[in-house]
Amino acid sequence: MREATLKQTQPDLSIIIPAYHEENRIGHTLDELAVFLKHDNFFKLKTVEVLVVAADSPDKTRETILAKKRQFKQLKLLQPGPKIGKGRDVQFGMQHATGSIVVFMDADMATPLIHLRKFYNACTGDSDLVIGTRNLHTYRPNLVRRLFASIGNVLFRLAGGIWIEDSQCGFKMCKQAAAKICYPKLTILGWGFDMEVLTIAKVNGLKIKHYRINDWKDVPGGTFTDNVISISLQAVKDLLHIVLNRLNGSYIQVK
Repeated sequence: MREATLKQTQPDLSIIIPAYHEENRIGHTLDELAVFLKHDNFFKLKTVEVLVVAADSPDKTRETILAKKRQFKQLKLLQPGPKIGKGRDVQFGMQHATGSIVVFMDADMATPLIHLRKFYNACTGDSDLVIGTRNLHTYRPNLVRRLFASIGNVLFRLAGGIWIEDSQCGFKMCKQAAAKICYPKLTILGWGFDMEVLTIAKVNGLKIKHYRINDWKDVPGGTFTDNVISISLQAVKDLLHIVLNRLNGSYIQVK
């Protein structure tokens, strides 16, 4: 009886938005998301919960989020505590998501919301995890940045054992069952968590589908520090961590 009740009340979709120090953007993002969910012919018929994860920050991100609550049927502010990294915040959101399908997206909405339906249909089909990818030559016009990004992707393919054009696009959707396999095993809580999630999915035989996001846009004004050298060094460290975890079987789900 209790299981039947839970199934009846389970949202169709959980949308997770990590929002550290996003006072200047999160309000506009939530306004656009509210309009989309209300008027889109597909999602207005679905039950959707929105979970905004806001780590401690000195601005008014949390107050801005709470001010938008009336625009949604289900909007929750999740507060994981002091800043650790985007990976920790996404993991925290996944732990609290109750939807049968779960997606995380960046607070800048670099990936337009129109892609939600395509991803959702794939996830309700035979795909366990659906990710967005970008054309590195388009979104990384700087030659040096493009070179580092390309090398990083090649190294990830070797370390993670998965051939994906771009692992870092902040738009990934999965079945709830897949989230329960991947995110509890997450150990990289910063920038490189995407690579680890995909590796865990691959190791456990989950079906991964990817779509090219040709209209992805680089939105200025974020809190991410784009230092090519420091990012590259951290990426190498994360990749070595992933290799070691693969070798010692840390990612395998015990049945």
